[in-house]
Amino acid sequence: MSAADPERRRQLLGAVASWLEELETAEPMPQGVAPEVIQSAELAPDLFSLLSQLTALTRETQLQGRATNRLHTELSATLDKLAENLTSPETVARRLSEARREARLEVITELLEVRDRFTRGVSEAQRRLTALRGLWARFAQRPVLAALIEGNMLACERFDDLLRRLDVREVPCLGKLFDPTVMQAAEVVQTATAPPGTVIEVFRPGYTSNGRVLRFAEVKVATGVPTGNQPSAVSRQPGNDK
Repeated sequence: MSAADPERRRQLLGAVASWLEELETAEPMPQGVAPEVIQSAELAPDLFSLLSQLTALTRETQLQGRATNRLHTELSATLDKLAENLTSPETVARRLSEARREARLEVITELLEVRDRFTRGVSEAQRRLTALRGLWARFAQRPVLAALIEGNMLACERFDDLLRRLDVREVPCLGKLFDPTVMQAAEVVQTATAPPGTVIEVFRPGYTSNGRVLRFAEVKVATGVPTGNQPSAVSRQPGNDK
């Protein structure tokens, strides 16, 4: 070994010692990384775990995208419906007018039903008043029935006045030709006392308002007597009974 070898050996040992001291010194913290991450004792994930996490993240992103698209579709439909409802003032006024008219017709229908009950009460009281027999029955029940008839008739008059103010008109039926646009034939009878197609009895009156049928009238309609059931002119002549 040459004389320079010991000197060379000391330089090499000094360089190795300096390198080892640099290894013991902590490396500076990278920028943008939280200190708690550096200080964490958790080991870095391997490549398989990293790929699994990336796959799960991709799947979750796809699901979030589908949910966002569905929410966008529902929101668009809701906005379209809201735009349909936000119509012009004229349309709103027309809808309000139609709603009021329908509500008015419902009230009128209920009034007609109540009037029918009063009318039936008057008819029943008049029938019982006519059927009274005996002095005791006449003097005991007549005042009650008479007062009942008078009260119901006053109520019917009040209802008729209210219906007239509401522009409700009763359909004239009795003695008129049957009109299917405002009448319903509840019964058809053969009779020679009225022309065919004539209304001979009204079971339930009908009503109209502003050209609109509120309730059809239920009537009895007459039909002609078959020709074979009518006696011939020859058979009615005297002397032809032989």
